[in-house]
Amino acid sequence: MTLSLVAQAVLSGVTNGVIYALIGMGLAVIFKGSRAINAAQGEFSLIGAVASVFAMKAAGFSYPAAFAVGALAGAAAGVLIDLILVRPMIRRQAQEDAFLLLTIGIAFAISAGVLFFAGRDYFTLPSIGSDGVAILFDATIRYHAIWVIGITALIVIALRAFYRKTTIGLSMMAASIDADGASTTGINVDLMRTATYGMGGLLGALAGLLVAPLVPISFYMGLVFTLKGFCAAMIGGLTNPMGAIVGGLMLGLLESLAIVFIASAYKDVVALTVLIVIMILVPHGILGRVGRAGG
Repeated sequence: MTLSLVAQAVLSGVTNGVIYALIGMGLAVIFKGSRAINAAQGEFSLIGAVASVFAMKAAGFSYPAAFAVGALAGAAAGVLIDLILVRPMIRRQAQEDAFLLLTIGIAFAISAGVLFFAGRDYFTLPSIGSDGVAILFDATIRYHAIWVIGITALIVIALRAFYRKTTIGLSMMAASIDADGASTTGINVDLMRTATYGMGGLLGALAGLLVAPLVPISFYMGLVFTLKGFCAAMIGGLTNPMGAIVGGLMLGLLESLAIVFIASAYKDVVALTVLIVIMILVPHGILGRVGRAGG
Protein backbone atom coordinates (compact mmCIF):
# COMPACT_ATOMS: atom_id res chain seq x y z
CA MET A 1 0.00 0.00 0.00
CA THR A 2 1.55 3.28 -1.13
CA LEU A 3 0.72 6.83 -0.13
CA SER A 4 0.14 7.74 -3.77
CA LEU A 5 -2.60 5.09 -3.98
CA VAL A 6 -4.28 6.51 -0.88
CA ALA A 7 -3.95 10.03 -2.29
CA GLN A 8 -5.56 8.84 -5.53
CA ALA A 9 -8.44 7.37 -3.55
CA VAL A 10 -8.89 10.62 -1.61
CA LEU A 11 -8.97 12.73 -4.79
CA SER A 12 -11.49 10.38 -6.40
CA GLY A 13 -13.54 10.32 -3.22
CA VAL A 14 -13.70 14.11 -3.00
CA THR A 15 -14.73 14.36 -6.66
CA ASN A 16 -17.50 11.79 -6.25
CA GLY A 17 -18.44 13.25 -2.89
CA VAL A 18 -19.18 16.74 -4.17
CA ILE A 19 -21.49 15.27 -6.83
CA TYR A 20 -23.33 13.28 -4.16
CA ALA A 21 -23.44 16.44 -2.08
CA LEU A 22 -25.12 18.47 -4.83
CA ILE A 23 -27.80 15.83 -5.27
CA GLY A 24 -28.22 15.55 -1.51
CA MET A 25 -28.47 19.33 -1.17
CA GLY A 26 -31.28 19.40 -3.72
CA LEU A 27 -33.10 16.62 -1.91
CA ALA A 28 -32.66 18.39 1.44
CA VAL A 29 -33.83 21.73 -0.01
CA ILE A 30 -37.08 20.12 -1.18
CA PHE A 31 -37.57 18.25 2.09
CA LYS A 32 -36.90 21.39 4.14
CA GLY A 33 -39.43 23.37 2.10
CA SER A 34 -42.16 20.76 1.69
CA ARG A 35 -41.44 17.92 4.18
CA ALA A 36 -41.59 15.52 1.23
CA ILE A 37 -38.79 13.12 0.30
CA ASN A 38 -38.22 13.51 -3.44
CA ALA A 39 -37.38 10.05 -4.78
CA ALA A 40 -36.99 11.60 -8.25
CA GLN A 41 -34.06 13.84 -7.28
CA GLY A 42 -31.59 11.81 -9.34
CA GLU A 43 -33.83 12.18 -12.38
CA PHE A 44 -33.20 15.93 -12.30
CA SER A 45 -29.53 15.10 -12.94
CA LEU A 46 -30.60 12.92 -15.85
CA ILE A 47 -32.84 15.67 -17.26
CA GLY A 48 -30.09 18.27 -17.02
CA ALA A 49 -27.47 16.16 -18.74
CA VAL A 50 -29.74 14.87 -21.52
CA ALA A 51 -31.22 18.32 -22.21
CA SER A 52 -27.73 19.79 -22.49
CA VAL A 53 -26.54 17.04 -24.85
CA PHE A 54 -29.56 17.49 -27.12
CA ALA A 55 -29.15 21.29 -27.07
CA MET A 56 -25.59 20.86 -28.36
CA LYS A 57 -26.17 18.07 -30.89
CA ALA A 58 -29.66 18.80 -32.18
CA ALA A 59 -29.90 22.58 -31.81
CA GLY A 60 -26.23 23.43 -32.28
CA PHE A 61 -25.93 25.39 -29.04
CA SER A 62 -22.52 26.31 -27.71
CA TYR A 63 -21.38 24.45 -24.59
CA PRO A 64 -22.10 27.36 -22.19
CA ALA A 65 -25.56 27.86 -23.72
CA ALA A 66 -26.29 24.12 -23.59
CA PHE A 67 -25.11 24.05 -19.97
CA ALA A 68 -27.62 26.81 -19.17
CA VAL A 69 -30.37 24.92 -21.01
CA GLY A 70 -29.69 21.81 -18.93
CA ALA A 71 -29.73 23.75 -15.66
CA LEU A 72 -32.99 25.51 -16.58
CA ALA A 73 -34.55 22.21 -17.68
CA GLY A 74 -33.93 20.74 -14.23
CA ALA A 75 -35.36 23.81 -12.48
CA ALA A 76 -38.40 23.82 -14.80
CA ALA A 77 -39.00 20.12 -14.12
CA GLY A 78 -39.04 20.80 -10.38
CA VAL A 79 -41.49 23.69 -10.76
CA LEU A 80 -43.82 21.66 -13.01
CA ILE A 81 -43.84 18.73 -10.59
CA ASP A 82 -45.02 21.02 -7.82
CA LEU A 83 -47.60 22.90 -9.89
CA ILE A 84 -49.10 19.94 -11.75
CA LEU A 85 -48.78 17.09 -9.25
CA VAL A 86 -47.93 18.23 -5.72
CA ARG A 87 -50.38 21.12 -5.34
CA PRO A 88 -53.47 19.06 -6.28
CA MET A 89 -52.45 16.41 -3.75
CA ILE A 90 -52.01 19.05 -1.04
CA ARG A 91 -55.48 20.42 -1.80
CA ARG A 92 -56.84 16.89 -1.32
CA GLN A 93 -54.91 16.63 1.99
CA ALA A 94 -52.85 13.65 0.89
CA GLN A 95 -50.75 11.85 3.50
CA GLU A 96 -46.93 12.12 3.57
CA ASP A 97 -46.44 8.58 2.24
CA ALA A 98 -48.54 9.51 -0.80
CA PHE A 99 -45.98 12.16 -1.78
CA LEU A 100 -43.17 9.61 -1.55
CA LEU A 101 -45.11 7.23 -3.79
CA LEU A 102 -45.78 10.12 -6.16
CA THR A 103 -42.08 10.92 -6.56
CA ILE A 104 -41.22 7.24 -7.00
CA GLY A 105 -43.72 7.13 -9.85
CA ILE A 106 -42.26 10.34 -11.30
CA ALA A 107 -38.78 8.82 -11.19
CA PHE A 108 -39.85 5.76 -13.17
CA ALA A 109 -41.82 7.90 -15.62
CA ILE A 110 -38.87 10.19 -16.33
CA SER A 111 -36.51 7.24 -16.73
CA ALA A 112 -38.95 5.56 -19.12
CA GLY A 113 -39.40 8.82 -21.03
CA VAL A 114 -35.65 9.21 -21.52
CA LEU A 115 -35.44 5.58 -22.66
CA PHE A 116 -38.31 6.10 -25.13
CA PHE A 117 -37.11 9.37 -26.65
CA ALA A 118 -33.33 9.02 -26.31
CA GLY A 119 -32.81 5.26 -26.33
CA ARG A 120 -30.22 3.25 -24.44
CA ASP A 121 -27.29 5.37 -25.57
CA TYR A 122 -24.88 6.91 -23.10
CA PHE A 123 -24.62 10.69 -23.04
CA THR A 124 -21.46 12.64 -22.33
CA LEU A 125 -20.55 16.31 -22.25
CA PRO A 126 -17.23 18.01 -22.98
CA SER A 127 -14.91 18.72 -20.09
CA ILE A 128 -14.76 22.20 -18.66
CA GLY A 129 -11.34 23.54 -19.53
CA SER A 130 -8.64 21.11 -20.63
CA ASP A 131 -9.02 17.33 -20.97
CA GLY A 132 -5.64 16.84 -19.30
CA VAL A 133 -4.74 15.80 -15.78
CA ALA A 134 -2.91 17.44 -12.90
CA ILE A 135 -0.50 15.74 -10.51
CA LEU A 136 -1.21 16.21 -6.80
CA PHE A 137 0.62 14.23 -4.09
CA ASP A 138 1.81 11.71 -6.71
CA ALA A 139 -1.81 11.15 -7.77
CA THR A 140 -3.65 12.29 -10.88
CA ILE A 141 -6.84 14.29 -11.10
CA ARG A 142 -8.56 15.51 -14.23
CA TYR A 143 -8.76 19.26 -14.70
CA HIS A 144 -12.52 18.89 -15.07
CA ALA A 145 -12.66 17.27 -11.62
CA ILE A 146 -10.89 20.32 -10.20
CA TRP A 147 -13.51 22.50 -11.87
CA VAL A 148 -16.25 20.30 -10.37
CA ILE A 149 -14.86 20.79 -6.86
CA GLY A 150 -14.43 24.54 -7.35
CA ILE A 151 -17.89 25.07 -8.88
CA THR A 152 -19.52 23.03 -6.12
CA ALA A 153 -17.78 25.18 -3.50
CA LEU A 154 -19.16 28.31 -5.21
CA ILE A 155 -22.65 26.78 -5.33
CA VAL A 156 -22.51 26.03 -1.61
CA ILE A 157 -21.41 29.59 -0.80
CA ALA A 158 -24.09 31.04 -3.08
CA LEU A 159 -26.82 28.84 -1.61
CA ARG A 160 -25.88 29.77 1.95
CA ALA A 161 -25.88 33.47 1.04
CA PHE A 162 -29.20 33.06 -0.77
CA TYR A 163 -30.91 31.64 2.31
CA ARG A 164 -29.38 34.15 4.71
CA LYS A 165 -29.17 37.39 2.71
CA THR A 166 -31.98 37.51 0.14
CA THR A 167 -35.66 38.25 0.69
CA ILE A 168 -36.77 35.18 -1.26
CA GLY A 169 -34.35 32.92 0.59
CA LEU A 170 -35.44 34.22 3.99
CA SER A 171 -39.08 33.82 2.95
CA MET A 172 -38.43 30.23 1.87
CA MET A 173 -36.82 29.49 5.24
CA ALA A 174 -39.69 31.12 7.12
CA ALA A 175 -42.26 29.13 5.14
CA SER A 176 -40.38 25.90 5.80
CA ILE A 177 -40.09 26.52 9.57
CA ASP A 178 -43.65 27.78 10.23
CA ALA A 179 -45.97 27.84 7.23
CA ASP A 180 -48.94 29.28 9.13
CA GLY A 181 -46.86 31.97 10.78
CA ALA A 182 -45.21 32.88 7.48
CA SER A 183 -48.61 33.12 5.80
CA THR A 184 -49.85 35.62 8.40
CA THR A 185 -46.90 37.90 7.59
CA GLY A 186 -47.83 37.98 3.90
CA ILE A 187 -45.49 35.29 2.58
CA ASN A 188 -46.96 33.22 -0.24
CA VAL A 189 -46.27 29.76 1.15
CA ASP A 190 -47.39 27.95 -2.01
CA LEU A 191 -45.03 30.06 -4.12
CA MET A 192 -42.15 29.43 -1.72
CA ARG A 193 -42.76 25.68 -1.92
CA THR A 194 -42.71 25.88 -5.71
CA ALA A 195 -39.43 27.79 -5.46
CA THR A 196 -37.95 25.00 -3.32
CA TYR A 197 -38.86 22.44 -5.97
CA GLY A 198 -37.29 24.64 -8.62
CA MET A 199 -34.17 25.04 -6.48
CA GLY A 200 -34.00 21.29 -5.92
CA GLY A 201 -34.36 20.67 -9.65
CA LEU A 202 -31.62 23.19 -10.41
CA LEU A 203 -29.17 21.59 -7.96
CA GLY A 204 -29.93 18.13 -9.30
CA ALA A 205 -29.43 19.26 -12.90
CA LEU A 206 -26.11 20.94 -12.03
CA ALA A 207 -24.91 17.65 -10.54
CA GLY A 208 -25.77 15.86 -13.77
CA LEU A 209 -24.08 18.52 -15.91
CA LEU A 210 -20.89 18.37 -13.84
CA VAL A 211 -20.67 14.57 -13.71
CA ALA A 212 -21.53 13.92 -17.40
CA PRO A 213 -17.96 14.69 -18.61
CA LEU A 214 -16.63 12.19 -16.05
CA VAL A 215 -19.21 9.39 -16.21
CA PRO A 216 -21.44 8.64 -19.24
CA ILE A 217 -25.12 9.15 -18.39
CA SER A 218 -27.88 6.74 -19.35
CA PHE A 219 -31.61 6.43 -18.68
CA TYR A 220 -31.26 4.13 -15.65
CA MET A 221 -28.78 6.24 -13.68
CA GLY A 222 -31.31 8.50 -11.98
CA LEU A 223 -32.01 5.89 -9.30
CA VAL A 224 -28.29 5.50 -8.57
CA PHE A 225 -27.91 9.26 -8.18
CA THR A 226 -30.97 9.42 -5.92
CA LEU A 227 -29.65 6.72 -3.59
CA LYS A 228 -26.23 8.36 -3.29
CA GLY A 229 -27.75 11.79 -2.75
CA PHE A 230 -30.19 10.44 -0.20
CA CYS A 231 -27.34 8.86 1.76
CA ALA A 232 -25.44 12.17 1.69
CA ALA A 233 -28.50 14.10 2.86
CA MET A 234 -29.27 11.62 5.64
CA ILE A 235 -25.71 11.61 6.96
CA GLY A 236 -25.61 15.41 7.08
CA GLY A 237 -29.18 15.87 8.29
CA LEU A 238 -32.14 15.80 5.94
CA THR A 239 -33.46 19.15 7.18
CA ASN A 240 -30.14 20.92 6.58
CA PRO A 241 -29.01 21.35 2.94
CA MET A 242 -25.52 22.37 4.09
CA GLY A 243 -25.18 19.08 5.92
CA ALA A 244 -25.31 17.25 2.58
CA ILE A 245 -21.81 18.61 1.87
CA VAL A 246 -20.45 16.78 4.90
CA GLY A 247 -22.48 13.69 4.05
CA GLY A 248 -21.48 13.66 0.39
CA LEU A 249 -17.77 14.03 1.09
CA MET A 250 -17.92 11.36 3.79
CA LEU A 251 -19.75 8.97 1.47
CA GLY A 252 -17.39 9.58 -1.45
CA LEU A 253 -14.28 9.10 0.69
CA LEU A 254 -15.65 5.93 2.30
CA GLU A 255 -16.37 4.44 -1.11
CA SER A 256 -12.93 5.25 -2.50
CA LEU A 257 -11.04 4.08 0.58
CA ALA A 258 -13.10 0.88 0.68
CA ILE A 259 -11.90 0.13 -2.85
CA VAL A 260 -8.28 0.55 -1.74
CA PHE A 261 -8.38 -1.24 1.60
CA ILE A 262 -11.07 -3.87 1.00
CA ALA A 263 -12.39 -4.46 -2.55
CA SER A 264 -14.35 -2.52 -5.13
CA ALA A 265 -17.27 -4.94 -4.81
CA TYR A 266 -17.78 -3.88 -1.18
CA LYS A 267 -17.67 -0.11 -1.58
CA ASP A 268 -21.46 0.29 -1.39
CA VAL A 269 -21.68 -2.18 1.51
CA VAL A 270 -19.15 -0.18 3.53
CA ALA A 271 -20.80 3.15 2.76
CA LEU A 272 -24.31 1.96 3.59
CA THR A 273 -23.11 0.24 6.76
CA VAL A 274 -21.66 3.52 7.95
CA LEU A 275 -24.96 5.22 7.09
CA ILE A 276 -26.83 2.70 9.26
CA VAL A 277 -24.43 3.26 12.16
CA ILE A 278 -24.77 7.04 11.89
CA MET A 279 -28.57 6.81 11.78
CA ILE A 280 -28.51 4.71 14.96
CA LEU A 281 -26.11 6.99 16.83
CA VAL A 282 -27.26 10.33 15.37
CA PRO A 283 -30.83 9.84 14.06
CA HIS A 284 -31.16 13.43 12.82
CA GLY A 285 -27.83 13.45 10.99
CA ILE A 286 -24.54 15.09 11.87
CA LEU A 287 -25.83 18.63 11.29
CA GLY A 288 -29.56 17.97 11.47
CA ARG A 289 -30.28 20.05 14.57
CA VAL A 290 -28.74 23.12 12.97
CA GLY A 291 -31.17 22.75 10.08
CA ARG A 292 -34.17 22.53 12.38
CA ALA A 293 -33.08 25.72 14.07
CA GLY A 294 -33.17 27.47 10.73
CA GLY A 295 -29.43 27.26 9.94
